[in-house]
Amino acid sequence: MSRLSPALAAVLAATLLAACGSVGGGAGGGGSASPTMDDRDRAQRAAQLLDRYADARKTSDSPALDLGDQLEQQEGDWEPAVGENNKLAWLTGHLVAVAPLPDAPGPGRVLDGTVGGVTTTVVSADDALAAMTSRRSNCDGCTDLRVTGAVLTTMDVRTSAGVVTVPGWRFSLDGTAVTLLRVAVPASALVRTPVDWTPAPGDGLRPESFDLAPGGRTMTLVFTGAPDEPGACGADYRGEAFESDQAVVVAVVQVPREPSGQDIACAAIGAVRMVDVTLHRELGDRTVLSLADGQQVVQGSARTIGPPLR
Repeated sequence: MSRLSPALAAVLAATLLAACGSVGGGAGGGGSASPTMDDRDRAQRAAQLLDRYADARKTSDSPALDLGDQLEQQEGDWEPAVGENNKLAWLTGHLVAVAPLPDAPGPGRVLDGTVGGVTTTVVSADDALAAMTSRRSNCDGCTDLRVTGAVLTTMDVRTSAGVVTVPGWRFSLDGTAVTLLRVAVPASALVRTPVDWTPAPGDGLRPESFDLAPGGRTMTLVFTGAPDEPGACGADYRGEAFESDQAVVVAVVQVPREPSGQDIACAAIGAVRMVDVTLHRELGDRTVLSLADGQQVVQGSARTIGPPLR
């Protein structure tokens, strides 16, 4: 069963709970509002998030790889007979090796389109599997996935810098054609995101991805919000960006409309929306973080390579 994105969940909750509609202002992604205490709070919280991200990079080897939380992937579709069990077992770390797994090879090459590539140590298949099982938790009596072998390959991971190709272990499983992949890079080489971050009222919605315009300074944030329409059931949004040398924190904030004074029931349906933000300088290789949850926002059209797992 697929899960709602944090942004969509927030929108659905808001539309279900809100009975009082609002009107005013042309529907669209732009808009402006006078500075408020919430705006100042967002700036302060963004500065805190930028500081925490800088601290997270200090604890990683150099060069530090920021792959966000997309460290595992599933290839193929679970067969109906085993799908419910196997998906739950994977998500809760219930995997066990039933055959010897390969040792660590020599250093692997990490490639992307911006820096051309860096070399990093490649962990063994046993170590990669241990990272997958470290989150082992209650799965209501599911059957463990039996790992029958592993082959070193590569994985494409979507990041703020675009798609990055990294070494990965492909694990074969007993009783299914599905294979699981895990990044074969040691934890010491990874920037741990999301950083320790607790959302607060006023942080805005989470952008699910962004597109970067030629020149590298204009970002189009893609998110799920209320429809782009006039009247009480629509909404206007603006984007905000807060920058450091290593990261850019972005937020999507709803622009207030004048209240209509009428109680209107709106459909609890989220719409794909977009807003632009302009940076002071080219994004370059800086990581984009969402103020709403501290997680990395990936570049490119929204599609899921794998569930967010660590």
